[in-house]
Amino acid sequence: MFRKPFSFRRKGSDEGRQPRFQRTSSQSSSPNLSPSGLSIPIQEDHVGSTTSLPQLSQITTYSHPRKNSETDPGPLGLNVIYTPENGHKADIVFIHGLGGTSRLTWSKYKNPELYWPLTFLPLEPDVCLARILTFGFNANFRRAGNVSTSVLDFAKDLLFDLKYAKDEQKEDLNMGNAYVQGQNDPEYESIIKAISAITFLATPHRGTNLAEILNRILQSTILTNSKQYISELAKNSLTLQKLNEQFRHIAPRLDIVSFYETQPTSIGLKNARIMVVEKDSSVLGYPGETSKALSADHHGVCKYDSPRDPNYITVRNVLKSLVSKIILTSKSNKPPLSNRRESHDLRSLLAITELPGVDYIFFRDQWTQGTSDWILGEKSYLEWLHARESTPHLLWLNGGAATGKSVLSSFIINSLVEQGVYCQYFFIRFGDQKKRTLSLLLRSIAYQVAQSVPGFLQRVVELVDEAIDFETADPRTIWQRIFKSILFNLKERQPLHWIIDGLDEADNPQAVIRLLSDVSLSSIPIRILLVGRKTSEIVAAFQKVPKVLKLELISIEGHLEDLRCYIRQELSMSGSAEFKEIIIQRIIEGAQNNFLWVRLAVDKLNLCHTHADVELALQQLPVGMEALYNRMASSIAQNTSSTDRALVSAILQCVTCSLHVLTVAELSQALDEDTSQMLDFQRSIVDLCGGFVVIDNGGNVAMIHQTAREYLLHGNNRPFHIDYDAAHKQMFLSCMRCLMAIGLRAKVNRNQKPEFLDYAASWWSSHLTSTPFDCGQVAEALNKFLTGHWVLTWIQVLATSKQLRVLIQASKDLSRYSAKQKEHNAARNKRDHHIMEQELIDSWAVDFMQIVGKFGTNLRRNPESIYKLIPPFCPQNSSIYQLFGKTEAKSLVVSGVSTENWDDSPIRISLGFGTYASFISAAGAQIAILASSGSVFIYDSSIFEEAAASPIKHGERVYRMALNSTGTLLATYGYRTTIIWEISTGKRKMSVENIESRPRPLAMLLTNNSTTLLVGTEDRRIRSLNLNQSPPAWQLVAELEEPELDGHFLNSSSYMALNNDGSLIAVAYRGHPLSAWETDGPVHIGHCWRKREEVARGEVIEAVWHPYSPEVLGLYIEGVVFKWRPYDGELDEITTGASRLAISGDGNLFATGDVHGVVKVYTTSDFCLLYQLASQDTVLGLAFSPDLCRFYDIRGYYGNAWEPNALMRFAEQTGKGIKSGSETESLAQSSTTSISWSQRIDSTTVLAGSPIGRLYCCGTEKGTVRLHDTQRGKLADLHMSKSFLSIEQMSWSKDGRYVCFSDSSKKVFIMSITPSAGNSDPVVTTKAEIPMKNSMKGPILQLLFQTDSSHLLVYTSSSIRIISLTSSSVTYSLELYTAECKWIPHPHDPALVIGVGPNAIHILDWNLAERQTYKIEYSLQLNMPSNLESSSDQDTVDRVLVTHDKKHVLVQMSLLNQKSKEKTFLYFETSSFSTSTATTPGIDQKRDPITITPVILPRNLSSQIALSLSFLSHDRLIFLSRTFSICSWQLPSGFGPSLSSSRSITRSNSMATTTTNSTTSLNHHHNNDTNLHKQLFSLPGDWISRDCLALCSIWGIERSLLCPRNGEVAIVRCAALV
Repeated sequence: MFRKPFSFRRKGSDEGRQPRFQRTSSQSSSPNLSPSGLSIPIQEDHVGSTTSLPQLSQITTYSHPRKNSETDPGPLGLNVIYTPENGHKADIVFIHGLGGTSRLTWSKYKNPELYWPLTFLPLEPDVCLARILTFGFNANFRRAGNVSTSVLDFAKDLLFDLKYAKDEQKEDLNMGNAYVQGQNDPEYESIIKAISAITFLATPHRGTNLAEILNRILQSTILTNSKQYISELAKNSLTLQKLNEQFRHIAPRLDIVSFYETQPTSIGLKNARIMVVEKDSSVLGYPGETSKALSADHHGVCKYDSPRDPNYITVRNVLKSLVSKIILTSKSNKPPLSNRRESHDLRSLLAITELPGVDYIFFRDQWTQGTSDWILGEKSYLEWLHARESTPHLLWLNGGAATGKSVLSSFIINSLVEQGVYCQYFFIRFGDQKKRTLSLLLRSIAYQVAQSVPGFLQRVVELVDEAIDFETADPRTIWQRIFKSILFNLKERQPLHWIIDGLDEADNPQAVIRLLSDVSLSSIPIRILLVGRKTSEIVAAFQKVPKVLKLELISIEGHLEDLRCYIRQELSMSGSAEFKEIIIQRIIEGAQNNFLWVRLAVDKLNLCHTHADVELALQQLPVGMEALYNRMASSIAQNTSSTDRALVSAILQCVTCSLHVLTVAELSQALDEDTSQMLDFQRSIVDLCGGFVVIDNGGNVAMIHQTAREYLLHGNNRPFHIDYDAAHKQMFLSCMRCLMAIGLRAKVNRNQKPEFLDYAASWWSSHLTSTPFDCGQVAEALNKFLTGHWVLTWIQVLATSKQLRVLIQASKDLSRYSAKQKEHNAARNKRDHHIMEQELIDSWAVDFMQIVGKFGTNLRRNPESIYKLIPPFCPQNSSIYQLFGKTEAKSLVVSGVSTENWDDSPIRISLGFGTYASFISAAGAQIAILASSGSVFIYDSSIFEEAAASPIKHGERVYRMALNSTGTLLATYGYRTTIIWEISTGKRKMSVENIESRPRPLAMLLTNNSTTLLVGTEDRRIRSLNLNQSPPAWQLVAELEEPELDGHFLNSSSYMALNNDGSLIAVAYRGHPLSAWETDGPVHIGHCWRKREEVARGEVIEAVWHPYSPEVLGLYIEGVVFKWRPYDGELDEITTGASRLAISGDGNLFATGDVHGVVKVYTTSDFCLLYQLASQDTVLGLAFSPDLCRFYDIRGYYGNAWEPNALMRFAEQTGKGIKSGSETESLAQSSTTSISWSQRIDSTTVLAGSPIGRLYCCGTEKGTVRLHDTQRGKLADLHMSKSFLSIEQMSWSKDGRYVCFSDSSKKVFIMSITPSAGNSDPVVTTKAEIPMKNSMKGPILQLLFQTDSSHLLVYTSSSIRIISLTSSSVTYSLELYTAECKWIPHPHDPALVIGVGPNAIHILDWNLAERQTYKIEYSLQLNMPSNLESSSDQDTVDRVLVTHDKKHVLVQMSLLNQKSKEKTFLYFETSSFSTSTATTPGIDQKRDPITITPVILPRNLSSQIALSLSFLSHDRLIFLSRTFSICSWQLPSGFGPSLSSSRSITRSNSMATTTTNSTTSLNHHHNNDTNLHKQLFSLPGDWISRDCLALCSIWGIERSLLCPRNGEVAIVRCAALV
């Protein structure tokens, strides 16, 4: 059913009905054929087509049909049969089924008067407001036709017609503005969104057994043949399973009504009648689906005698209700509950890869009509459901194993959805590792809540600014940031109902209960139903639930009516009613409340044919599940076919040990068997596996119960069992076969991935750890995988599917496998034989981890870069380089880097000369560093680029700063004032005078959703500032009246620490124990006493609260770290020698730093040392990144960003909810065997390559100038400053004979370099040292040689000096009164030099005589930066590049008023800098400036450029992109500005017109070229730094990129740089 375009808005999932899983753009649209996602009644005449649609059908359109004869079946295509006079409010499309037609399907007795869509419906209220259409397609199986026509072909034709069909007046049907098949085909996206409801009439969603029979009949006739679309409707065909799986994801958006037939249909053979489509195939079983019976056979469900026909009335009422709902929705005009982009962003943020609907369907399919109804009358359940008070409720539904708990959960979910309440659910599955974690449970519930509560969706999406990695975050972080901070504070009054099934199967059931108990704090009523077995641990956990949370218990056992109802419906053996009742009673008596036992018993009894058979079967039924499983296992063991037994063994090995539920298609590929020859592989699975395996209607293969898995895996003395090691070996080898399949890479690139590929890519390493360590077959397969190109294809698959975290798990698994293999080989003296294999495994274990950290961003952007662009950048001793990097040497090679192995080399954060800092903080995407000058430097944490607003200058001494959690606000507390800043703009949001006594701040916190600033000061007071108050004023929150203890001296506070919400504060003193308080009151909690009696107190120099528990972590002045729980007095201490302390955002880790430069990372829970490193200089400050994979330190004049493997591994482990400390201990052991040493780094400040090649020079921060050879490495230190004066500028002469440089004292050095033949060192002599300090003001900004190397230009912002290389003295001087410029030799006249400024271009000769000045005027061009209408003298020119043919100049500028760091690019023709009329003017002459108008690169291109580097041949611009890729852009032919020759300041009209047209051409070219620039290669993540942004350059003669990296210069030689 479609709504009228533009008139209505669809509600996200209907008002008040948002419980289920939500479709995203990545999921498929249509279900099975009948609906194809489409509108209302869909009927299956004969063997039902589902969403059947034609091939490109003819389109016949008319408002009313012509008077056809009874034999006219109706037109093909989409046709309008009724249109309301005053416009339509909705569309109803009738789609017939297999063997039907667009008219006769809906006409009783083929009578046109009974064509009810036309003759009945238009007379009905509300329905008459809808336009009615039919769709006809050629699905007549009685005629010969295209054998290969499929259901999908019909569906595509329907979508085509829905979008392009026209009515009788040749006007569009306006359905293209609605919505169509968007998920699979974006062309039809607009129609899919308009579909509001689907009604199915006897549609075989799961197929019918008649399909196979029908095809056989067709094959046996002469005039017809079998049809593919009939085969696709076979019972549980893979086509239907796939369609149902796709439809499941979008079904929650729709109202679904399914009608099913209740009478058998005559098949023409005497009195033979059969059920064409059984009920279980007609009903989808989705939450909220309405199913209704029609008293009719398969033909009669869609044909009616009159408007009084009971079946018609039933269908009409449904249609009327649906149309009324659409009309009501349009009138309410409410905004949609969720925005599609926000929902997609949220799914990505929460890392939701699968919604719980799959599990719901699995259990719902097992439900039997009439069972579970008892729960709806249970008193405790009704109180839980209908409680009027807003207090949360907790209901625990418990029962023994196999008693039907999960099926009951699915029943409750469906009931809640049908009632229209907000319902979210999650099924914890023991057979799926991810679904056992608390992390995924919380993320899934959060995502579902967001689909129902729009305010919650918007707030959660905003969390992306906090840069928290929720996939690996501690569950407490998820709970705190998403639920407690956002959901619990919303004003939504409608209760939320959470159904969580399988509590006992969770990794940590106690943690689930403990965390969910916090719902008592929520302002939204939350009612939680937990379902699971009763265990002692769970009982104990429930006893600790707060009393304010109302807890009720319901036992599922003892409800025999469900067992009785199930048996009555499923027991199909013959016999009298009385006989059957006796059998039912005997089954119930033996069942012991076990549904599984009953199910298996009924299956056995249904095979009986005599009373004796029944009696024997009952007597042989085993007592209890153990005996029943023995009987099932015996049936497998007694199978006489060795082939069948081998197949059963292989199937059960896969199903019992798979780490994720497999589909039938996945299982068929996992088996090392040719299943294509099997008649029905799905049936074979069920029949051969003795009842241990079930297959749901979605084609998912699972163990019948978790107890069955345990039975098969434990106990070698049973009739049949599964060998755990052998099963994992089989699964590992299956994964390897899939990953090493021929042609896999091509299939991945064509998006034709094998079904088993995702499983194999995600889980092969986990299976590896469970294989026998002496298995040669496993070792051989692993070695083949790790030494072939398959390992790269695997990484590409992970990058494509956004699953690069699997690399981290694989790294851990390889390390674990290697360690156990070494232990195994050592015990058997097999060291030599396996040493090469173990080294390969160990090497790849490191490589996998490093690839994620250093190349993860590049891989996610370009997965195929793993083949050729990443290996050359890896260290030479790494496996990926040895195997794949060497082979790329002809096209891409990296040199100049001394490290041959992966290391933890930091990313240096340089603060600039003379800037000293001692405090660092990180939040959101920002890093803030407080300098001693009172300025705060802000850096982007992803690229370490200084923010546009940085530095933020407070204007006085700043005691303390604080960031809010998103990194959008900064608070600085100075001597006189406190200021709140907006980080994006650098503007003051608020400024307030400090109190008159000027107390020093000791703690600061932005809280209450960044609306309140809390400050604790040395006078033992806490004050607040309301950021929404105007004018702002300080408010006293608490005054801490500390009682003085005997023997202790109480003075001013020396340190304070506030917890995350400001409710707790710790206060330290120099002569008094640490004290803890509740700020509300305030209430004193207690004092922290040292463990050692001889030192009763100690001065606390740092302290921090644990984010999620009332626990203080602190540091005493002598370097002892302590952990104190003030409420119970527990205290732990560890000696670290540290002077600085920081805790991670989730509280699981803390870091310490000391005066020797050592940083150590510990686990908070047990003080286990996880990682340590040593570097130069004292650690003055520490901070963790929000994603916990990085930490920062500050060491005075610079800072570091560290990304050790140990942090990534620990984060991955935490996200998986590992309970034991074994993983942590193993990580710690592997990390702390040796300390990681970081060499002293002398940062590169200048860099230049010789124009004649081979040699290059670099200068450093400490005053060293080094000369390097590309082939021989470092040759010599040309200069070493005794005073450590940094090198500021450097330049080579064009002929390569001279290199010059200047230091911070403004001394200019000129060196003569004469290359030698062969491998001899060049001859280097000092030609001149010229001090410029006294003759020039300001720092030297540029050095430039004249083209013939005769003179050197020295430039500061206020003057120019020309030095003669002949006399080594200053020969010409010029004082400047212009904005700063960049100088280049004139492209056409070597006697001239051009200075490019932000507003003007100056041409001088080498005698410094002015030859001409050009004024730059900016035309209003398309897509230009909005703030470029005028330029300021304070804007800066970053780089000036001349094209290869010297016809154009590109100028890169940074604008002062630009909020972002985006650059502006101006493009000039060099011919405009004409020198033909430029004669040296006399003293009295004054040339008027010439106006020049450049072309401005459009923003959609310039915004991608971080740094322009060079022009190569054919006008190819090489630039560093903002994603740190080296890219090439081909300038469009004819691209260039037209310049005015007018000397007036105002542009002429012709010039403006010409320039605009040129720019329009550029924009047109840009917008129509999807591959504007080509990526040549990307830089690793640890190369990214401010030095890289400022200094990297293209060395054209060597076809190389020079890039500074941690005091070295990396040379990237690329064949494309020609």
